[in-house]
Amino acid sequence: MGTSFKDYLEQSRKADAPDDAALREVFRTDITLGLQFHDARVAVGLTQQELAVRASVAQADISRIERGAGNPTAATLQRLAVALGRQLVLV
Repeated sequence: MGTSFKDYLEQSRKADAPDDAALREVFRTDITLGLQFHDARVAVGLTQQELAVRASVAQADISRIERGAGNPTAATLQRLAVALGRQLVLV
């Protein structure tokens, strides 16, 4: 079956991180954001493809966001949040 996303996150936290604290913080932020979207999608029972159709966002983009590898715009995040019945709050 492979490694789950949460297992990947735990392994990533244990791995050697760059010495640059700012870069580590960006990585944590990306992963945290991705996990929040992943958990929200699973909570409403949608696949990535179903969410992609609802939000008019490419499934590959959703995958990258959930893995913390994407660089989504605020507009993309807003479309995903609305499709998930959630409110986007950027701080």
